[in-house]
Amino acid sequence: MGKIFDNEADDKEIISTINYYKNKSKTFKKVCVIMGGESEEREISIKTGEAVFSALLRSGINAEKIVFPILDINYLKNFDAAFICLHGKYGEDGTIQGMLEILKIPYTSPDPVVSALFMDKFITRLALRDLVPQPVFFVASSEDEAIKIVMNEIGLPCVIKPNFSGSSFGISIIREKDEKKIRKAVNEAFRFSASVLIEEFLDGPEFTIGLIEKIPLSVIEIVPQDDEFFSFQAKYKGNTNYIIPPKSIEPYTIEEALKISRYICQRFNIGGAVRVDFKTKRGDNKPYFLELNTIPGMTERSLLPKIANFRGISFDDLVCAILGTASLKISKR
Repeated sequence: MGKIFDNEADDKEIISTINYYKNKSKTFKKVCVIMGGESEEREISIKTGEAVFSALLRSGINAEKIVFPILDINYLKNFDAAFICLHGKYGEDGTIQGMLEILKIPYTSPDPVVSALFMDKFITRLALRDLVPQPVFFVASSEDEAIKIVMNEIGLPCVIKPNFSGSSFGISIIREKDEKKIRKAVNEAFRFSASVLIEEFLDGPEFTIGLIEKIPLSVIEIVPQDDEFFSFQAKYKGNTNYIIPPKSIEPYTIEEALKISRYICQRFNIGGAVRVDFKTKRGDNKPYFLELNTIPGMTERSLLPKIANFRGISFDDLVCAILGTASLKISKR
C-alpha cells in the first residue's frame, strides 16, 4: 500500500531506507538478540526476542539468543552487534545501551540519554511541554500526594499510571472522587514505579505512528473491544481492532501527528525503529502526545510490524533493516 498522508514517507524513500539498512545488516558477522530482563515485561520481551531471532535466522544472519540477566557480561564481546529486545527497566531506560557503549558493541535502539529520557514519563512531559500538545499532568512521589492531586487539583476523569514502566501495567482510570478507589489505583501504580503520573483522561480515539530512522511509515488506529483503553490485556490477550488507515480520526489530526513524530525524532536525534503514541479529545482536532516507545514490541500482535506490513515491508525485512541501524552513538553526541 502506498502513501496516504502527505507527511508519511513515500514509497521511494521507504524502499531506499529499508534496502540501505538491510544491506548494512549483512556486514555484522555475529549478532546477539538480547531479551528477557527482570522487569514485569519479561514475558513480552522474550516473545519479541524469539520473533526477531527467528527472522534473523531466516534471513541468513548468524544470530544467538542472550536471555538476561547473564552471569558474565564479557560474553557479549563475542558479538559485533546487538539487537535489543529488552522491554521495561534495564532495557528501554538506557541501562543496556550504556553497557553496550562501554563494551563497544553496536546496538539497535536510541542512545542511553534518549532512552532514559523517554522511559521517564514525567521528564518526557517536561521536555516536550512547550513543543507539542499533551494532556494536563501531575507527578506524585507518595500515596498521600497522589490522592490529594486527584481529589483537589485535576479534573475527572483522570488517569493514574506508573511513571517508570511500560506495557500499560498499573494504569487506572478514575471517574469519581471515591477515596477508597483512588487509593487502590494509586497503590497499584506504585507497585511498578517509585512515582506516579496523574493525567487528564483523553476521551477520543487512540493511534500510533511507526518510524524508522526518523521516517514516518504510517499510522494505525487502536480500538480495544473489551476495555476502555489500550490496557495490557487489550495489547496482548484481548480483542482489539487495528485500523489502517484510521477511520475515526480527522486527516488534519493525523497529518499533525506525523509532523510531530518526525519533529521529535529530529529534535532529539532518535534513530532506529520507534513508535509514537497519540490520543485525541472528542470535538478537538489536536493530536495529544502520550509517549515515545524506543523499543517497540515485535510479536505477532505488535503495532510496528502491522504498520510496516501495510507499507509493504515484510517482518523479516523490517527486522534486518532495524539490525542495520545498529551503531555506537555516544561518541556522536
